[in-house]
Amino acid sequence: MSEERIHQGLTRRGFLKTTAAAAGASALAGGMTSLASADPYATEGDEQIFNTICRSNCFQACLLNAHVVDGKVVKMSRGDYPDEIYSGCCLRGLCLPERIYSPTRFKTPMRRTGERGSDQWEAISWDEALTEIAQKLTDIRAKYGPRSVAFDAASGCYGALQGMTGLSYRFRNILEVTNLGICYDVAYGLGTDRVVGGTTRGYPPEAKSMLWSKHILIWGSNPVFAQMQTWRVIRRAQENGAQLTCIDPMFSATAARCDKYIHVRPGSDQLVALAMVNWVIQNDKINKPYVLKYTTAPMLLRKDNGLFLRRSDIEGGEMATVRDAASLKAQFAMDKDPGYVVDETTGELAIYTECETPMLETSLTVETIDGPVEVETVYVALRRAMAPYTLEMASAESTIPVEDIQWLAHIYAEEGPVFIYSVYAIDHYTNGHLFAQAISILCGLTDNISRMGSGVGAGSMSVAVLGLGGALNASFRSVPGHSMYGGIPQPELPNVIKTGKHRGQDWPIKALMASSSNAVSNWANQGEWFNTIMPALELIVTLDFEMTDTCRYSDYVLPVSFWLEGDDYRSNQSNPYLAYGSKAIEPLYESKLDHEIYQLILEKMGLAQDYPKRDIREWIDMSLDSERLKAANINRQTMEAQHAIRAIGTDEVPYVPGYGGTRLGTPSGRAELYCGFPTPRLDYGQDWQSYVEREHFPLWIEPFEGWYKNPLASKYPLNFGQIHERWRTHSQWFNVGTLREMDPEPLVHIAREDAESRGIKDDDIVDVFNDRGTCTIKAVIDDALPAGFIAMPKGWQRNQFIAGNMQDLTTNMVHPMAVNYVYYDCLVDVRKH
Repeated sequence: MSEERIHQGLTRRGFLKTTAAAAGASALAGGMTSLASADPYATEGDEQIFNTICRSNCFQACLLNAHVVDGKVVKMSRGDYPDEIYSGCCLRGLCLPERIYSPTRFKTPMRRTGERGSDQWEAISWDEALTEIAQKLTDIRAKYGPRSVAFDAASGCYGALQGMTGLSYRFRNILEVTNLGICYDVAYGLGTDRVVGGTTRGYPPEAKSMLWSKHILIWGSNPVFAQMQTWRVIRRAQENGAQLTCIDPMFSATAARCDKYIHVRPGSDQLVALAMVNWVIQNDKINKPYVLKYTTAPMLLRKDNGLFLRRSDIEGGEMATVRDAASLKAQFAMDKDPGYVVDETTGELAIYTECETPMLETSLTVETIDGPVEVETVYVALRRAMAPYTLEMASAESTIPVEDIQWLAHIYAEEGPVFIYSVYAIDHYTNGHLFAQAISILCGLTDNISRMGSGVGAGSMSVAVLGLGGALNASFRSVPGHSMYGGIPQPELPNVIKTGKHRGQDWPIKALMASSSNAVSNWANQGEWFNTIMPALELIVTLDFEMTDTCRYSDYVLPVSFWLEGDDYRSNQSNPYLAYGSKAIEPLYESKLDHEIYQLILEKMGLAQDYPKRDIREWIDMSLDSERLKAANINRQTMEAQHAIRAIGTDEVPYVPGYGGTRLGTPSGRAELYCGFPTPRLDYGQDWQSYVEREHFPLWIEPFEGWYKNPLASKYPLNFGQIHERWRTHSQWFNVGTLREMDPEPLVHIAREDAESRGIKDDDIVDVFNDRGTCTIKAVIDDALPAGFIAMPKGWQRNQFIAGNMQDLTTNMVHPMAVNYVYYDCLVDVRKH
């Protein structure tokens, strides 16, 4: 067994001893004759320094300097933001030359010659590749219609034009493709949007605002490894006196640096948040002045239909006829049809924006155009909904002592401002959106949304969504009369392919194009790719610059230029800047910028009239040509000159939603403690209507699979989590030699108790398995993990495992409202191989 053959002709023993660079070269030898092999350090001449930016999706958006000698990047160094607190870089950024000059980088277009996944390829010219791809796309569109071409784009590049949206949108709109909706890391934002607003990405304050925090609660996140530059802000806040508390199933590197660590059972976080809300209400610890003025707590609800009591309910008029479900959410905007409160001084109904002294708790009957209707305040309904969630109940399920849950609720209510730093771990459970809704309500009740130093979220999505999209000139990515269809979520693709149907219509998906995405590696339930998706597809085309799992199973791979080989800008996430990345070197080999590839494909298809050839700088100018950006003096020239421009907030007063009494991004402009009409993040025909009545307020639901009470736990007793390491951003940097030297191979971390009960020792080869698949991997005993929980660092490619892949174990089940992959909601077991 020790010499059993595995991927690409390596033995298991050989695999475990082979370094990253050697393994990559061996795995791709033979078929990949057109890969790069340059030595970037063999240079002479004068050094030039180009200002650029990392376009990865780790949130950090580091400004970098590219040092170029004789047209080659010889090293990277840290660039500086105007506000020094945001300046920094990591080993991944410093290793960019290794990605640029990787021996596994594509030099020319590649065409598959063997079975998908066999790594049998031949180099072809651009003309051959474009001609063949264009003809196949034309034939598929003619036979099945334009929607038969699916397009997957994710967060592999956060360039405003070259990345996941930007000019690829123009291409997709012209082809009228079926766009696959992203379904990871979006449940949390659905929950916060119900309370704070800002859609699924715009809820957090600026990271710098944490310098004003008294407490920072790091809940289900490990910024020491995953968001290093934001961790610098958190440490600065700690030096200023903020107390750091970490809530996590494992004792992470972040937990080790916090003032207090609280262990929580995986998947129970939502119940803890609900109990904290209940405790604050039952013990009258709310911030009443804030709640009355800046939340919907005093607004009246109709008991007969669960809607806000509106002016049209009393006075009639045009808005009174609006009763269909499609119009309900718009009607809650309340600008044309405002809601009511009861004025405490008069006892009469009053428009909520016109009353200085609303009653917080009251129930009464009012005369409406529908007759007498019983109403009550949102706060009364919230108190009733939260009452079942006691500290004792939450403690029993979460394993957190009662006194610790009470202490957490206490600091929210009485020791603020509190900043909750929570990213996407809890998002990866079925109840993730309800956790975010609950914790946002807690912040609303305690004035921890809009105070400087308070907030909900990761401090990592500020500029990306707060206005830039609406400020851009949309004509650079849209074409009148043409539009892509965006109604199929990624997890739904296998069902559409199996049935050939979508929302009751014939919907044959026969081709897939992928850009800025490594879906085969990153989607949950990887087996669906091999069992369902790939066998049905007549064409798979991927744009990338080195061999990923998705490339390996494609029919054509088109070599994309790397980030330093073309100009672009990005809107940042963990800081409040728009940042510009200048072109440092010419595109290597025969690679092309994304937008050039799209234009050439359309040209071959005879559809290029709406996608003219333009230099990327012309496209950038077009995208920034808007009155709003002109007023802010934001254009390509100013971004190039300044490298980074603050887009929101100021150095003295960082951006915080609602700060100073400004409106929140909700329909009412307030923190909405009651979600009037819960709707799904993506509606693809699923049964979500039955969840509406249940989700006006958050409620406790057990995780779909990863729960100790699940009968399946007797068969698969271990919760499975995927963790971020410093060495990769998702699946990027998977083959960088310097990083692989420090992190040479995939590992599964297992608690000592679980290892001993299974006879597993350090460096044993084990199978991690469940009914969906098996992953064969080396084990390491990790005392940071509790019994019953195992974890794998994410981002490894399939051929880097001994056998299988971690995503063979996960499920593509999604909650009908959140429509989000639940990666951690997963049970497995482990055995020696």
